[in-house]
Amino acid sequence: MTSMESLKKAAEATPEKSSWREWIESLVVIVLIAVVIRSFIVAPFVIPSSSMVPTFEVGDYLFVSKFNYGLRVPFTDIQWLKSEAERGDVVVFDYPEDRSKDYIKRIVGVPGDVIEYLNNELYVNGKKMPLKVLGEYSYFMGNHAVDVSGLFEEDLTGVKHHVLRKDYSIRDGKWKVPAGKYFVLGDNRNNSRDSRFWGFVPQEYLVGKAVVIWWSWNDATGSIRWDRLGTLVH
Repeated sequence: MTSMESLKKAAEATPEKSSWREWIESLVVIVLIAVVIRSFIVAPFVIPSSSMVPTFEVGDYLFVSKFNYGLRVPFTDIQWLKSEAERGDVVVFDYPEDRSKDYIKRIVGVPGDVIEYLNNELYVNGKKMPLKVLGEYSYFMGNHAVDVSGLFEEDLTGVKHHVLRKDYSIRDGKWKVPAGKYFVLGDNRNNSRDSRFWGFVPQEYLVGKAVVIWWSWNDATGSIRWDRLGTLVH
């Protein structure tokens, strides 16, 4: 028997992979890639409440970058290549009072800052953050009711963004931000339960930074908010 005939006979004796086995192997690879991407690179997040209006409406779907503040080992507080967040970042984090829940707010105080909220105005290290009046803003809340608030542009030490405010404050106080923690507020200042109520967000609780709105569904009207698709978060 020639060597060519031997190779041909060996090849014929080797069973081919069944189609179902190839399908399962491909599926396993896809799942592993998806898990890695969601754990360390980017993850989806949906806005369930009106606490961040006008930056986010109820029913906005976001992509959250998970590597801005370091890579966190899933189901632990271990972070690799840890990096501090910056004032003005919109972040998703483990809710300190129930870590099974994810919250989204804006960082207004970084470690060492003195934050004061008085008469519905924000002070950072003794300086009042400038507000520019833009008019009124109406929006749907989570229960489909409509609310109206004053719309302002806030200059948060160089980070300009929109906030909603009414003529009264729901919680005033003064706080010194400890090392390794952050003070967060909702952009809808009269409809947000945030650091004014439950305190600081530890660095290791940060999940990621909100990057872009990729889908937006208005459940109250049963329609797509086409104008919000692709909106970058700032």
